[in-house]
Amino acid sequence: MRRRFALSLVVVPVALVAAGCGAGGLGTPIATNKVDLPPSYRFSPKAIEIKAGSSVTWTNHDHFTHTVKVGHGPDHRVGRGSSVTISFPRAGTYHYLCTLHPHDMKGEVIVK
Repeated sequence: MRRRFALSLVVVPVALVAAGCGAGGLGTPIATNKVDLPPSYRFSPKAIEIKAGSSVTWTNHDHFTHTVKVGHGPDHRVGRGSSVTISFPRAGTYHYLCTLHPHDMKGEVIVK
C-alpha cells in the first residue's frame, strides 16, 4: 500500500506538468484554419497553426451564442450556426477567447 501511495506522489505531478506543456497549456497546435465551437463550451482545436496572411474561420455548432475576441481586437458575436473569419497578416502568437465564457473558452492561433 505504501509503495502505491509513494508512486502516485511521483506519477501524478509529472502527468499534470506534461498535460500543461505545449501551446501555452492548450495542447499541441494543429495545422488548420478552421475552429469549431461544438456543444460543450470549448474551441476545437484550442491551439492552431497557420501561415502569415491566412485567415481562420470559427463556426458555432453549439446551442448558445459565443464570441471570438482575438487579443485587443473587436469582439465578434457568433450565433448558433454562424461563422466568423479573421485574417492574420503577420507572424506571432494570438490568444483568443469567448468573452461570454472566458473561464472555459480560450484558444491560440500561432502564425508562422
